[in-house]
Amino acid sequence: MPTGAPPDSPEDGSDQEVSKPDYWNAIYLENESPGWNIGQPAPALIHWLENAGAKPGRVCVPGCGYGHDVRLLAEHGFDAVGVDFAPLAVARANEHSIGAPGKFEFRQADVFELTKTEHEQFDYFYEYTCFVALEPSRRAEYVQLALSVLKPGGLLIGCFYNHGREGGPPFDVTREEVLALYEPHFEIRTLEVTPHSIERRAGHELWAEFAKPT
Repeated sequence: MPTGAPPDSPEDGSDQEVSKPDYWNAIYLENESPGWNIGQPAPALIHWLENAGAKPGRVCVPGCGYGHDVRLLAEHGFDAVGVDFAPLAVARANEHSIGAPGKFEFRQADVFELTKTEHEQFDYFYEYTCFVALEPSRRAEYVQLALSVLKPGGLLIGCFYNHGREGGPPFDVTREEVLALYEPHFEIRTLEVTPHSIERRAGHELWAEFAKPT
């Protein structure tokens, strides 16, 4: 299993290994703050919540980690459901969330299983580093996951990480690759580099707003 790695560096795991919860749980065991844990809500999400004027609704947060974004969404009136593969991530998310305001929950689960239990149950699907953690061969399946759990007219928001490195996770994705996957299924409203990122990811995060057709 991988050892703690520098922020955002490849964890030297095979594509197949990243589809197992033990892979991710081992990283949390070895490093209390793995590279993907930025220790705060994503700046791009903060900016969106403060400026988009979006109506709060039920939001799915796959790969939620320690729940920073889940708690922020709940604080802004959203009913937030964070899902993570790693039991230790969910346990720590719950620990960090004691006394936090708003409506939220954390589930230890395979996000792909949500298609069976949450069909068209979400107004929003929030993407932040889950896409790039998946086996690249499962990306089309992940698109279908968002389509399945979103209500008609629901919105996918979040960032895609175009870091430009080989290997992974995180596995790189370009703007062109994101468009090729999502454009046939969603109305692409925004997909541009965000000026709102932590320093080490500046210039490499593509803020997305995709609407599911009604």
